Amino acid sequence: MTAEESKIWKAKNLRYKKPIVRDLNFDRIREDLWEIGDACEEVRWYVDSDDGSDTLINALAGDEDEAYEFKMAFADLSAECDRMWDDLQNEWVPKCFDAFFVAVGAGAYYGGLLGWDSYEGDYYGLASYDDDFAKDEVHKRLKQMTKDDLIAAARRCFRIYHAYIGLRYRYDNLKAALDILRDQNTGVLQVVREIDRLYDALEGAWSDYGKEAREWKQYTDALPPEAWLQ
Repeated sequence: MTAEESKIWKAKNLRYKKPIVRDLNFDRIREDLWEIGDACEEVRWYVDSDDGSDTLINALAGDEDEAYEFKMAFADLSAECDRMWDDLQNEWVPKCFDAFFVAVGAGAYYGGLLGWDSYEGDYYGLASYDDDFAKDEVHKRLKQMTKDDLIAAARRCFRIYHAYIGLRYRYDNLKAALDILRDQNTGVLQVVREIDRLYDALEGAWSDYGKEAREWKQYTDALPPEAWLQ
């Protein structure tokens, strides 16, 4: 076995030292918060644009009350995301969240356990016989904490868990309506962006008869009349 192969072998066999629950871990929560936050900004962009309210109402089959509730629901989600970002900064959360949920057996309900491979620089699935080693490892770390600190960490971690599950559930319920909105506006947004790009290029052109002017005329002449009504 070469030195490099030895490093790979050791890293693979030590993955259990730093385990996380696959579908319930600190980084996964942060990624989901980014996704939900981006969706909230997308809805705000639709609503704040000149015809955004009409677009939203049309996407929801003309129901103005439902459109208002949809906007308010995403505004509330956005506020909750901000609160969760603040909660994630609490010292116990990044320090204990992953270990705590491995220790309480959350892997059985959230996709199993992953282990950190220091050679590959990423998380990978653990062999079934490594699960017990991983749990023993986090048990040792948690037992080193004082009882008061352990209680404080548990309280914070469960608070994050409860907020995250509720936020994710509400977002998933709203996502169907958001997907409709996206589908109805994808073509329009592409047209608007291309017109903006061509117009900016036209303004910076040296000649009214150059390449930029030709591209502008070709593109705008090809648009159907309905495009100018958006």
